[in-house]
Amino acid sequence: MRPSVLIPVLVALPFLASGCGKKRSPVEPPPAVQYDLQVRWLGAPPQASTQAAFSKAVARIKSIVVGGLTPVIVPGGFNVAECDSTLGGHADLAEETVAGLVIYASIESIDGQGGVLGSAGPCLVRDQNRFKPALGIMRLDAADLAAFATQDRLDALILHEMLHVIGFGTIWTDNTLLSGDGTDDARFTGTRARLACATVHGGATACATSVPVHSLDGPGSAYAHWRESVFTNELMTPFLNSGLVPLSEMSIRSLADIGYVVDIDAAEDYRLQAALVAAREPGAASVAEPPLALPAPQRPKFTVSDDGRILPIRHTRSIE
Repeated sequence: MRPSVLIPVLVALPFLASGCGKKRSPVEPPPAVQYDLQVRWLGAPPQASTQAAFSKAVARIKSIVVGGLTPVIVPGGFNVAECDSTLGGHADLAEETVAGLVIYASIESIDGQGGVLGSAGPCLVRDQNRFKPALGIMRLDAADLAAFATQDRLDALILHEMLHVIGFGTIWTDNTLLSGDGTDDARFTGTRARLACATVHGGATACATSVPVHSLDGPGSAYAHWRESVFTNELMTPFLNSGLVPLSEMSIRSLADIGYVVDIDAAEDYRLQAALVAAREPGAASVAEPPLALPAPQRPKFTVSDDGRILPIRHTRSIE
């Protein structure tokens, strides 16, 4: 018997993209099957505010990713400790056909407030269909989550981490979409994200050929986020800033670059220059919470075939 609880998710309507007066079509025509995303608790469910943040994140992602994936079998006997050795003590999983992604989440005591926030990322990815995740984990410190001053900030954190689990920053190298890996000037080479940055967000110079990725150019988790010094308050930089942290069309189109069918009307208003100006406003830091350094996401550990064969992945370099 699996020690988990399925989070109920409300159906969410897509958000309107900034400056758009009418509904636009998805990047690709959506197939008949919709994307399935489930979260299951490892151990006791957390406090209500955290459960609400997870439910909102699931609903938001399902408003963004609108096309289904190839089902795969997760074989019986697989254990989440194989994804993260700190998740020991849980029973083996029963065999299951996964049509989209199942995330096993643990909100637990790690090291108290202000220490390690946790970890998240995909564990099993499809051996075809561009390595899209089938099973992932999210392990977060209960004391850190309880200390969040606002529900909006907690919601942003959980959405950020869940986007890593579905593949943002964690399967870029598997899809040969990251150049300069291991250097101080890494770049995301997906054409859809680059065009959104250059034309929609005012980043014609910054994204003339590719999208800057946070590298060895400053503190923060490298090679899995947009560059902090360029994109500042966008949701998928390595620091969670206070105030508005929009999920841009660039980020949503990056999911299309790794093969998801997405609805770009789910994007929020974001302008690159405006983000930089806001970050430099006098006194801005004094009236807001300090930026929160986000943990490096986990890379996938195994591939899984549609008939349930699991093979380990050998990464040449880990995300920093």
